[in-house]
Amino acid sequence: MSSSDLYKRLLGFLSPYKGRLAIAVVCMIVLAACTAAVAYMLKPVLDEALTGKSKELIYLIPLMIIGLYLLKGIAYFGQAYSMGYIGQRVIFDLRNLLYQRLTDQSLAFFSHRKTGELLARLSYDVTLVQAAVSTAVTALMRDTISIVFLLIVVFIQDWMLALIAMLVFPAIIYPIARFGRKMRHATLDGQASMGDLTSLLEETVGGIRVVKAFGMEEYERGRFRTFTGDFLAHQLKVFKVHALSFPIMELLAGFGIAGVLLYGGLRVSSGETTAGTLVSFLAAVIMLYEPVKRLSRANNEVQQGLAAAERIFEVLDEDVAVQDAVHAAEMKPFAQSIRFENLQLTYPGAEKPVLDDINFTVHAGEVVALVGRSGAGKTSLVNMVPRFIDASAGQILIDGMDVRDLTQQSLRSQIALVTQEIILFNDTILKNIAYGHDEIDLAQVEAVARAANAHEFIEKLPDGYNTLVGERGAILSGGQRQRISLARALLKDAPILILDEATSALDTESERLVQQAIDRLMQGRTVMVIAHRLSTIRHADRIIVLDQGKLVQMGRHDELLSEGGLYAELYHLQFESHASDVLLDGEVDS
Repeated sequence: MSSSDLYKRLLGFLSPYKGRLAIAVVCMIVLAACTAAVAYMLKPVLDEALTGKSKELIYLIPLMIIGLYLLKGIAYFGQAYSMGYIGQRVIFDLRNLLYQRLTDQSLAFFSHRKTGELLARLSYDVTLVQAAVSTAVTALMRDTISIVFLLIVVFIQDWMLALIAMLVFPAIIYPIARFGRKMRHATLDGQASMGDLTSLLEETVGGIRVVKAFGMEEYERGRFRTFTGDFLAHQLKVFKVHALSFPIMELLAGFGIAGVLLYGGLRVSSGETTAGTLVSFLAAVIMLYEPVKRLSRANNEVQQGLAAAERIFEVLDEDVAVQDAVHAAEMKPFAQSIRFENLQLTYPGAEKPVLDDINFTVHAGEVVALVGRSGAGKTSLVNMVPRFIDASAGQILIDGMDVRDLTQQSLRSQIALVTQEIILFNDTILKNIAYGHDEIDLAQVEAVARAANAHEFIEKLPDGYNTLVGERGAILSGGQRQRISLARALLKDAPILILDEATSALDTESERLVQQAIDRLMQGRTVMVIAHRLSTIRHADRIIVLDQGKLVQMGRHDELLSEGGLYAELYHLQFESHASDVLLDGEVDS
């Protein structure tokens, strides 16, 4: 997208604030007119008042100047506050739009994006855009208006001198354009570096236990220094452009003023014009060069903002892979079955499908387990039921309706999900359990917490249900976090339940408590469970065995064991591993 197209799109965010923009423009016109009037009044001061021709002007002109400066102050406040308000509102709108777009995206979008990079766009990039839509726009409008008024003054004073002063303006255009291009490139590189820096910081803080366990503090500090060094190098380029633009503008302005002094001085000495006219003209020219120099700085800020806008619009323009159909229907209460027909899933850029030709049906009230080696496609399969991702081919039918013909809100309202990766928010236990509910019933929350074997440990916490759990539930153990997530699923009371390795990575006691809670959660529901430990799914109504994205076996536990194949192989491997662990424990105990 070209710079002009980018800026037009960016300025489109100003349209809701046209009224305030109009007020700001009026204030800018008043401000520019007052500035030009001050320069113009120097001529009668020197030629009439100070020479004694009009003594009354000695008293009148100071009062007029005070009035002009008072009016300038009021106008400046009006335009500065109005444009500041508009700039902040635009950033508010842009940041919320970007966040909305991110939350609309499917899981596939986040699989190929670094979290730190997205955070950088939401914070650092949006801040740079603010300067382009408030500070820079203010400078462009205010200084352009000032230039127009001051040009009128200088041409009224002496058109020949005005032409001499204007000779340097064509020379000013080239450095402004060149510095703008350099600024944009340096800013883009700096933004990329900031994304890498934020990603590293997010990874290190999130994995600090691993960093410390392996003694990698110095290594991570070295990586951080490398990234901060890259960011520093790009920022220094930005500062270099800023630092160079000012003296070059000053030098060019000096040439213009010197030309005016030379030609104007000769005309005054020959009596062709008055000293008052020359001084008044010089004041106007000096005032004229100031907004021109500010325009150069504003252009640099615009280029920085355009670089940021380019990255923001890249996210905003990314297609949302999972959307409601135009005529999507509200899902009726689940009653019959979930049917997978000729299902295929291929991720963008992948050479072969993750899932291929999957066909089976989960009837209402059934418990169906999904097993297979790591990478077989189990999680991808269950993620398609609530439409976190969509199938590449085939369909998923719930009570005969394709899930793509249902609204996402109504579909997901009837599905509860408990995963191995437990997500708790930095809020109270009460609000984490009641997540998704507008009104919180403490009695209901306590009831589901008891059912999830969580009430007892919650009561022992300093503030009970009002205890803040910290980021990702940092103050709780893995088993406690899992029981909170089970209580959350119980409170949702959805007819369809998806369990994705919900008991893995837990100690024996925690697994027992969590499994009890899961058993209560499964009662009266249609359940799809991804099993990490095959012993926990012996009593499933059916077991689906996946291998390299294909359905290779289906049946009950005993049937699959007697049939042999992959399920029996996985079961015996796990059984032998468990037996070895028990034997080793016995040897230690003896």
